Amino acid sequence: MDLAFTNARIITPFRIIAHGTLVTEGSTIAAIGEFADVAIPAGVKRVDLGGMWLAPGFIDLLVHGGGGHGFADPNDTAVEEISHFYLRHGTTGLLAALYSKPEDALMADVRRVADFVLRKRSNVWGIHLEGPFINSALHGAMKAEYIWKPDLEAWERLYSASRGTVRLMTIAPELEGVEQIMRAAARHGVVLSIGHSAATYHDVLNAIDNGAAHVTHMFNAMRPFHHREPGVVLGALLHNELKIELIADGIHVHPAVMKLLYNVKGEGGIVLITDAIRASGMPDGEYSFMDQKITVRQKRAYLADGTLAGSTLTMEEAVKTMVRQVDVPVPSALRMASFNGAKVLGISHRKGILAVGKDADLVVLDQDFGVKMTVLEGEIKHSAL
Repeated sequence: MDLAFTNARIITPFRIIAHGTLVTEGSTIAAIGEFADVAIPAGVKRVDLGGMWLAPGFIDLLVHGGGGHGFADPNDTAVEEISHFYLRHGTTGLLAALYSKPEDALMADVRRVADFVLRKRSNVWGIHLEGPFINSALHGAMKAEYIWKPDLEAWERLYSASRGTVRLMTIAPELEGVEQIMRAAARHGVVLSIGHSAATYHDVLNAIDNGAAHVTHMFNAMRPFHHREPGVVLGALLHNELKIELIADGIHVHPAVMKLLYNVKGEGGIVLITDAIRASGMPDGEYSFMDQKITVRQKRAYLADGTLAGSTLTMEEAVKTMVRQVDVPVPSALRMASFNGAKVLGISHRKGILAVGKDADLVVLDQDFGVKMTVLEGEIKHSAL
């Protein structure tokens, strides 16, 4: 059924339409503007939003799981359950993050997620390979023994198993022999993201030349900034070719540092992600992640040695953090949570923006950034109105 949202504060996300109306027709947006300027066709279902925010649906490029399920779970229902969980939290597009594992196990994960992506139109758009070609000295929560040595044939086997659904790959560009993999992946249209890396500044520049356009969870699993030995951090800050991912939970990166990132990279250079694990949306307790036991307390997920192991964040909370703790304007925060991710994937002509002819992927937010409705390609997938 076609929809007409009225009495909305629409964020496109480049500007605010204060008393806006948006009309959908099928899977796309048919009309948008001030109430007086938009004619609502007869028979369209009207939804009065009472002044709530209407924004592009969230796009999350790094999600390991949520609602008690993980993308690496060896069953046929986990991906579906994760999809539903994130629709309830306003995410209309996400990449399933798969972590480094022995080859047989990672191949099985890739095939299972690819089966879902290719079989069903949903908010799971493809795969983010977080590895396996990363620096074992900066493995984060992953097991160091699961990391692969760069091998072009191994990469080709992985990509073939994905049937084209790998959209983004985290890689350490300083590794010997990794350039061939980067070039092959870039030629397939895979976005290359520098992460879990001890790359030097020179390595970063070389990576940009070989297709890198992104940085995975900024500051985490990379060497700290050093004024005489610059590396990934300085490269990410200086070069506009690189969009940076930010886990905006106030835990992985201090709000003052997030403010610095915003001042340097601007609203167009930051992509909000969650890096969420199965414990997202679940109570405190013990869970498994990356084949290890983790403990969640007060929304923080740790390994036994204290290493942060993903997050329990959802995107509406990330937006709230940026607005309330980092003093970012609402449109800018919502751009980081939607349009910028679409731009990274090369689909911002359809996704992450509200305009006539664009896909009707929408989220309705109350004044405290709670998700009240999620619409995916014109179809209501969640409603708390």
